[in-house]
Amino acid sequence: MKKKVFYWSPHINEQIATVKAVVNSALSLIKYSKNYDPTIINVFGEWNSLKNLLNDKNLNFKNLMNLNIKLPINGFLKSRIFYTFLSLVILIPLYKFLRKEKPDYLIIHLITVPVLILCFFFNFKTKFILRISGYPKLNFLRKIFWKLVSKKIYKIFTPTQITKKMLIDNEIFNENKIFLLRDPIISIRNLNTLKRQKISNDFNHNNYILSIGRLTKQKNFQFLVKAYTLLKKEVMHLPKLIIIGEGEEKNNLNHKIRENNMEKDIFILGYKSNVFQYLHKSLFFLLSSSWEDPGFVLVEAAASNKLILSSNVLSGPKEFLYNKSSGFLFEKENIRDFKNKVKYILSNINSKEIFINKVNAKKNSKNYTLFFHFKELIKLL
Repeated sequence: MKKKVFYWSPHINEQIATVKAVVNSALSLIKYSKNYDPTIINVFGEWNSLKNLLNDKNLNFKNLMNLNIKLPINGFLKSRIFYTFLSLVILIPLYKFLRKEKPDYLIIHLITVPVLILCFFFNFKTKFILRISGYPKLNFLRKIFWKLVSKKIYKIFTPTQITKKMLIDNEIFNENKIFLLRDPIISIRNLNTLKRQKISNDFNHNNYILSIGRLTKQKNFQFLVKAYTLLKKEVMHLPKLIIIGEGEEKNNLNHKIRENNMEKDIFILGYKSNVFQYLHKSLFFLLSSSWEDPGFVLVEAAASNKLILSSNVLSGPKEFLYNKSSGFLFEKENIRDFKNKVKYILSNINSKEIFINKVNAKKNSKNYTLFFHFKELIKLL
């Protein structure tokens, strides 16, 4: 009999990387194993817009509640109010659901509190796996809560070695329960198909630098626009900067671009379901985030054979570009270092050094394929 692996990942914005990771993780079990039956829990209707995609891939999902809530929910205050509301209303339906379905494993992402509360107060045969999504902020309440439920958690999966080490150093969970499991980001076959699609706008050429991410404070596009504006004053034929993404910072960023008369140099294209065609045509990829863990677009750029320039932040970029021959790092919020690194790359774009960086980064990206994730996941299960 197949073992039932359920995925819990209630989200307020389907563009976040965790949604892709959950789908790819479940797909890896379908594609490479006959012993596991993966199912995504549609907690409050957040997966409704992806029903056709899941059905096409023969990926099961089961409804828990349908609150008909309009997504995405942006903003810190709105999201926290919603997290609290959901954690309260979902407890009883979730308890009944787990008693009825009896999954062998429940892998918990994102809004984890209601699952961990039930895990703490009740005894289930299900093995609860806490998946850390992103580099966690260990405030006092979170540390206390995790320590309370730690004995009831079967295992903890972290996306990077740095996050694993941080949890071990803080002694929140038993060290023997904490395991590295890299996200399933890359499907080589899909990548090769997607990158060949044509770009239906004026950027179907190779003279632009690309940055991708949700337009939030975490991605630090405010710094990028400011730094690029100052760089333009020093480099006469500076390539255009294209930013792909949507989010609450969009109006502020557009205002900053207009304020500095950079409308012909910096372009925000909005959300794109396929970023590989833009990566394929770009000069190199630029990441300005304040933190990443590991940074999905970082891995996608590397798999697309693109040079990477990233902010030097914990934990994703530093770990992924673990040596100087896999990409370039600039010090966070350091405009001078940023400008110097961009100038250096542009002056040496066709050099052997740049070629070696791209090859090594692409090798690193192989640790984030669906097959590699599958092999590690079944070992841990």
